[in-house]
Amino acid sequence: MRKMRQAFVGLLLLLLGGGGVVLEAVHARADSVMHRYVGVETCEVCHSAKRIGDQFDAWAGSPHARAYADLTTPEARAIADRLHVADPTRDGRCLSCHVTAYGKPLPEVLSTFRRTDGVQCESCHGPGEDYAHFSVMISPKKSKRAGVVIPDETTCKTCHNPSSPTYKGFDYHAALRMIAHPVPAETKRETLEMGDEK
Repeated sequence: MRKMRQAFVGLLLLLLGGGGVVLEAVHARADSVMHRYVGVETCEVCHSAKRIGDQFDAWAGSPHARAYADLTTPEARAIADRLHVADPTRDGRCLSCHVTAYGKPLPEVLSTFRRTDGVQCESCHGPGEDYAHFSVMISPKKSKRAGVVIPDETTCKTCHNPSSPTYKGFDYHAALRMIAHPVPAETKRETLEMGDEK
């Protein structure tokens, strides 16, 4: 898919009059091709297996999975009224933290993606189109090169900060324990034995 996009962009630029110089520029930017959002259902395919840690169920039982639905509650309506927000399910002040990929244009979001799934895997781990394939995800090094993000406290504080109308402080380590979804140590060892690049 990536090569096809690169070829299309190269052809388009060539047709617009850039000649060989344009083709060199496209080749030079091959690693900066946009990663696109695929949605949590794509993640579920592999990450619902107990053998690798059942990360999908950990997410599905978390407040992150309910983040969009929470915007329809009486509590959300009361906060919206206080902030003069007509509809929290449509207002960017709410959606920027209650959905993944808010404000991203259609080319960056695949048809498998649904914002109503709330704060999905890709909110923390980055757009998954290029790392979601098993052949890439089986290798931590390959998945990082393909765009997977290992979130940290800064990632969380993008939303969990004083600008949130419901902010009551944020303990990063306690929050991390609440949403923990590790890959079992045995599975990590097997991955290395399968030939993860050293």
